[in-house]
Amino acid sequence: MSEEIINVMIVDDISSLCTRYEGILSQAEDIRVVAVANNGYEAILKSAVTQPDVILMDIEMESKYAGITATQQILAQFPDMKVVILTVYDEDAMIYAAFQAGACDYIQKTATPAMMLQCVRDAYHERSVMKPTVARKIRTEFKRIKDNEDSLIYTLYLVQLLTDTERDILYAFHSGMTQKEICQARYIEPSTMKTHMRNILHKMKCRKMEDVLKKAESCGFFYYMDKIREKQQQG
Repeated sequence: MSEEIINVMIVDDISSLCTRYEGILSQAEDIRVVAVANNGYEAILKSAVTQPDVILMDIEMESKYAGITATQQILAQFPDMKVVILTVYDEDAMIYAAFQAGACDYIQKTATPAMMLQCVRDAYHERSVMKPTVARKIRTEFKRIKDNEDSLIYTLYLVQLLTDTERDILYAFHSGMTQKEICQARYIEPSTMKTHMRNILHKMKCRKMEDVLKKAESCGFFYYMDKIREKQQQG
């Protein structure tokens, strides 16, 4: 009886990396690369056409969370597909978002060929287990929740206290706009802007806007703001 073939799609916006991954996977007799995509949109289309068993998905492509958004949409249509996230940095926020989107595992781009092949096989055969590093991150998050003020839940609660205007201003800072640019874009006086900033700092229990931005990023606030804006543009 012939060995079962695992069909794989590679998704990364750097062509040279796609070529590298394809070269690694082609070494295995039981793995076949059926598609390569260079952005989240292509990944969604090609997953429907080629029906891969496993998808190696980069996160940051045409947008910071493009791979996570693509993962959500693909798994909504094809829940039996297995998505393994490709990541450069072992960032907690990214890993949480990836697992929340439905990814079954993640692997760093610097992983050895043997590790990558094993990861694909484990995902396909549903043998992906929680890595010690992931377990440690989750235990750390439970501690943060217990500590309350540093928890994601508490941060989400604080974000909800902001007004729509304050959230928009926070998002503008995240997008790289300066105070002056935000004033001009929203047609408000600098004094009004300072009032909004004081309110944001007070509600988020921070001394600097940089700390507010870090808190908001940690709970996925900007990720969901991006999704809302994408839907508004599409509608």
